[in-house]
Amino acid sequence: MSQSFRVPILMYHKVERLNRRSTVQGHYVSPKLFRRQMAVLAAMGYTAIPLSTLYKPGAKLPRKPIVITFDDGYVNFLTNALPVLKSHRFMATVFLVANQLGGTNAWDTMCGDVSEPLMDVAQIQQAREAGTEFGSHSLDHADLQAVSPEEAWRQIEGSKRKLEEMLCCEVEAFCYPYGRKNADVCEMVKRAGYRVACSTEKGLNTEHTNHFALRRINVRRDTSVPVFAMKLLRGPQDGS
Repeated sequence: MSQSFRVPILMYHKVERLNRRSTVQGHYVSPKLFRRQMAVLAAMGYTAIPLSTLYKPGAKLPRKPIVITFDDGYVNFLTNALPVLKSHRFMATVFLVANQLGGTNAWDTMCGDVSEPLMDVAQIQQAREAGTEFGSHSLDHADLQAVSPEEAWRQIEGSKRKLEEMLCCEVEAFCYPYGRKNADVCEMVKRAGYRVACSTEKGLNTEHTNHFALRRINVRRDTSVPVFAMKLLRGPQDGS
């Protein structure tokens, strides 16, 4: 990757019609809007690649790479997002909460949000066969800065080990729940054997970006097509 090469990483949560009872309505991107956003990426000449391809020694990146990530592993990724991605030959990376496969977003419902189903192992394998990459989002979607160092290590290392055993594949990417991290947490992620990790910090990524604090562009319910295109064109200060 050249110094002038800036790689966007998109951050999605749910590709689903808005549930108006939700307390986190910004996490819903409608299927119609998602289709339009992916069409914009294709028209702009982007090639969507798995996150693990970035910074991999010897990996040859396409002319205009982009990474599309989905936090939490909702079933609506399989039903609403994956068919659109496949139509453009786009690959994606989905971050799973290892103790909730086939469960729900318990970390949100505890705070009063609506319940949404998460993919089970069979659904994850179906998405893997279609080219989707899976990473870890911890065991329980824990705030890794708020828990003890021992618990943070259990969440980071334990989720990698559990996902690799259940999915029979290497898990190379991590995503910090709530974007919460510090130097000690980043070092644990590195020590656990991950190669890259995503934050919620705004911006694009170059060869000099910390591999364990990758920046992302947050795509929300109100990210219209013109705003979406502008975020891609204008760079870090518009990555919110």
